[in-house]
Amino acid sequence: MIKRIKRKYALIVMSSVMVVIGLIITAINVTNYSSINSLLDEKLTMLVDNDGLIPEVNFGEPPKPPKTDETPTDQDGDTSTDTEDPDGPANDGGAGNPDDPDAGDTGDGTDQGGEDESGGANPDGGGAGEEEPDNREDIYQHMSPETPFELRYFSVKLNASGEVIDVYTDKIVAVNDAKAAEYAQDIFRDGDEDTTGYVDTYRYMIGTTDDGNLIYVFLDANREIKSFNSFLVASITMTALGMLMVFLIVVLLSDTALKPIIESYEKQKRFITDAGHEMKTPLTIISANTEIIEMETGESNWSIGIKNQVSKLTDLTEKLVVLSKMEEGIKLEMCEFSLSEAFFDTCSQYDSIAMSKCIRFDTDIAENVKIVGNETEIRRCISLMLDNAFRYVNEGGFVNVKVQNVNNRAEIKFINSTGGVSKGSLDTWFDRFYRTDLSRNSATGGSGIGLSVVQAIIIAHGGTVKAYSSDGVNVEFTINI
Repeated sequence: MIKRIKRKYALIVMSSVMVVIGLIITAINVTNYSSINSLLDEKLTMLVDNDGLIPEVNFGEPPKPPKTDETPTDQDGDTSTDTEDPDGPANDGGAGNPDDPDAGDTGDGTDQGGEDESGGANPDGGGAGEEEPDNREDIYQHMSPETPFELRYFSVKLNASGEVIDVYTDKIVAVNDAKAAEYAQDIFRDGDEDTTGYVDTYRYMIGTTDDGNLIYVFLDANREIKSFNSFLVASITMTALGMLMVFLIVVLLSDTALKPIIESYEKQKRFITDAGHEMKTPLTIISANTEIIEMETGESNWSIGIKNQVSKLTDLTEKLVVLSKMEEGIKLEMCEFSLSEAFFDTCSQYDSIAMSKCIRFDTDIAENVKIVGNETEIRRCISLMLDNAFRYVNEGGFVNVKVQNVNNRAEIKFINSTGGVSKGSLDTWFDRFYRTDLSRNSATGGSGIGLSVVQAIIIAHGGTVKAYSSDGVNVEFTINI
């Protein structure tokens, strides 16, 4: 029993840790996978938006500020950028060099190559009528300047009928034009509604060009896939090692963690065993004294009541001692014996009980069913199961016993009708002192310990016992041993 408690404790702890760590590792890998796909899709979006070509932008550099027409001024407020030369030509806004007909102004206040006072257009740009600069570069600020040199991709353009219009493979060596066209046409024929996906080690995205054709861009994701697989293998390996370490720690510390429970259980077992042995002598004396009183004064209702209660208490004490021994893990002497003969002998003793209670008692016991076990305890188990069946069978009901070989194991079934029970599993009936009647009415004569003894005996033999009711009337006990 202690070993079973330790096993259950270790199983519960390991299962809890495994579920938590499994969810964490799964979440991390799913997030990693989604992040990889997101980065790849951003690059594919850039290529699709530019018809399969890398745009000429400054990746990773901040956008340049727009040009202005402001002219720096000196401290005196002079807007001229030239230093006055006393030896040079006059700069008074009048005529220029008389030897140079093209120099100076024209006399109308307008420079030949400059801007007029009305703010007209300047052929060199920078005028007030200049449009705002294109800030499309902002989209690619998170991409590295090395991105154009790292991308290995190819693209294919198809028309609405799936015919190849153009193939671009200049940025990759591993794929030729024919293979690229095959990839695109295979995806087109599949008719998948998703615009992204994987084919071999390539992540692809489907877009539409300005002229209404389809463009398929394939980006080499081999490096990302290898990185993801390496991380996945590493996380699984570390998880396995972590689980192994947790298991070793749980096994080593289980005695310490369960020490209070183990001590309490050991005290309970010792109490049951010691109390059982101590009660045998007083019960024997009470029974003997009652018989002597009956010999001297004759049998009376009081003496009969004493004997019945002594018999009931003696039976309960014996069952508790057997149950305690079974749960202590005492090794039983095992040998091969005929289970069929054990059932024939035990069932024959209940024929008279069935007749007296007008109960139909049917047996279907296959011959030559043999098992390896303790014959004394198995016979005790059979008697307890029949006692239970005949005690709780309804008036005019039936009790059936069936024994057969199934998959090289013995299968035993006890079926009896009742006055009504819950449908489904009835395994709680094997708990100690369990009663379906919560008032614990002892009119049936049961103590609620018999099925617990049966379960302990079967488990000690490496078998299983189950209770089930399919209709809420008939109860079926199935033993596999």
